[in-house]
Amino acid sequence: MKTIFFLLSLLICFFVDSQNIQTENIQIVRDIYGVPHIFGKTDADAAYGLAWAHAEDDFLSIQENVLPSKGLAGSVLGKEGLLFDYLLKFTSLDITVPKLYNEGALSDTFKRVLSGYVQGLNAYAKKFPEQVIHKAIFPLTEIDVLNGYMIKLSLMAGLGLALKATKENRIEMYNAPNEIGSNGFAIAKELMDDDKTLLVGNSHQPIEGGFAWYEAHIQSEEGWNITGGLFPGAMTIFVGNNEHLGWTHTVNYHSFGDIYKLKTKRKSYFIDGSWKKFDVRKAKLKLKIGFLKIGVTKKLYDTDFGPVFSTKHGKYAFRFPVYKDIRAAEQWYKMNKSSNWNEFENALKMEALPLFNVIYADKDNNIMLHSGGQIPDRDPKLNWKQPIDGTSSKAKWEKLIDYYHKPTVLNPKCGYVYNANNTPLKSTGESCEWNDYFVGLQLFTMNRAEIFDRYFQNKKGKFSDNDIHEIKYNKSYLKDASYFNHLKILFTLDENKYPRLKDVIQAVKSWDFDANVTDTNASVVLLVHKMLSKKINTSIGFLTIRNELLSEEDAVWALKKAKQFLLKTHHTIYPELGAVQRHIRGDLSFPSGGMSEVPRATESSIYDKKKGIYRLNGGDGYIHFAKFSITGVEIRTINAFGASSMKNSPHYTDQMELFINEKTKPMTLDKAEIFRNAVRVYRPK
Repeated sequence: MKTIFFLLSLLICFFVDSQNIQTENIQIVRDIYGVPHIFGKTDADAAYGLAWAHAEDDFLSIQENVLPSKGLAGSVLGKEGLLFDYLLKFTSLDITVPKLYNEGALSDTFKRVLSGYVQGLNAYAKKFPEQVIHKAIFPLTEIDVLNGYMIKLSLMAGLGLALKATKENRIEMYNAPNEIGSNGFAIAKELMDDDKTLLVGNSHQPIEGGFAWYEAHIQSEEGWNITGGLFPGAMTIFVGNNEHLGWTHTVNYHSFGDIYKLKTKRKSYFIDGSWKKFDVRKAKLKLKIGFLKIGVTKKLYDTDFGPVFSTKHGKYAFRFPVYKDIRAAEQWYKMNKSSNWNEFENALKMEALPLFNVIYADKDNNIMLHSGGQIPDRDPKLNWKQPIDGTSSKAKWEKLIDYYHKPTVLNPKCGYVYNANNTPLKSTGESCEWNDYFVGLQLFTMNRAEIFDRYFQNKKGKFSDNDIHEIKYNKSYLKDASYFNHLKILFTLDENKYPRLKDVIQAVKSWDFDANVTDTNASVVLLVHKMLSKKINTSIGFLTIRNELLSEEDAVWALKKAKQFLLKTHHTIYPELGAVQRHIRGDLSFPSGGMSEVPRATESSIYDKKKGIYRLNGGDGYIHFAKFSITGVEIRTINAFGASSMKNSPHYTDQMELFINEKTKPMTLDKAEIFRNAVRVYRPK
């Protein structure tokens, strides 16, 4: 059956691909920052141009993202890549995606866009074979690109965290937030001093690699005209705005799937009073070890609940809807092309995105927060604490919560909506909140959202651009909320009890809870965060919402390690934060403020052990401001590095200084203006 699906997919892909793109219908315009503005006669033309332009700037990341789509990640990336190849087989995406594609899950209109994108990548690979990292990647098919979407979305929708938590026998961590977060807010024009509706998108992703934002503008004669951010291997804008409306996403943490603890005996599992045979499959994988590539065969087991993950602690079945629906890419396409709220909401009602909050604003002064995703409709009478008892089919849900029962706040009289990966029960003013419940609803809130909540609630008068800058680039922790309450022991330790740590304890107590770049006490706190995250194997965000408070033992251990690190590398416990944490690429290195779980979020990893320098690798990356009014839309953006990941490009680092100084660059959707200020205009040939 699998072979039949594969052959059918190739046949259909050949038919769609026969509608060859004519490159004379495509123009790529590079602006002063190297950002590509792609113009096509049709949407498919524009998708081809997007693929070509993105490949010019980051072909490596695009290829690495599609490697698992063909089961090649292990062959190129080794053990780390093998996990992605395994995920493709574990979820049966290699069977499901071509099956749904052939059965008409996607519209013919979108298939043409998908085909245009695939043709663009294949043409680029053919012209520049020296850049291809594995000869078996190309030619790509539409199925390969869709597989790439599904693998990434499955990981983001909780499957990755579920696998990790199960493997480590810490299933209570399944719904724990990680460092990848986001901020977003929208403000109605009545609250803005310039009478313009505001949208702020501020996603917190890795700033390099397969999950890093790439900025582009896409325009066609078929009405596609949008600018914003997308990931390598994507054929539409994920977050951004067109002439009429805009939106951003933040990750939500509803429970998008379940883990079932199985009772097993050899080749069977126990369910509803009797033993049932596993359905058994085989996955043939390849692993690179040094210069060798060896074959690896894994047996895969399926149950009534879903695929089985085996650990030394037992066998668990996973049930997630994400890998049963391939329409997410088309939903983003329809969101891209929406021209008003009704059209945008119709796109949302596809409910093909497996997760994400949507923060929205438009030229008609509509603002909205919708906390969406494919959320199982669970029986509230049952116990849904993870892992779930897998010996009864009563906990096998079949339906998903529909659109109208998911948290939505549209045009609240309070005049604003926000989200910072917090519960949708807190998204606007107290009198305007969505107030309902379903099993699996995210309930926790962390520091960033607490800051937004207080700022918006306490704001008097209208918002100015300076006010927006102040809240967006806020670097503080609240002294009387989740952060302080859970880490309280750090700030209340008796230094006389630990005389050898008296200086670092006093530094922490003297800290003003603000991660300013010149702060000389913040470096100790940064290092304490790093040490705690490593020791407890979790994010700082989770430490501020878990049931347990930070123990005195762990606090003292982290302070000791932080002191040792700073004295060894900086020869003082009081270096400025920017001396320890820096924004680095190529020959450029800038001091950086910010930390985890503040609105100006920065994530960093050790870069130079000898000098004690941490390099930014996540947090703030692509930031997008859009203002809508009767005169049009005003757009300002910034990216962490630049438009290109190629070291020889002038746009490899040309936005870094603006980014670190909290400034932006103007963007436009106007074709005449773009050509008037163009640095380079060419066709993908």
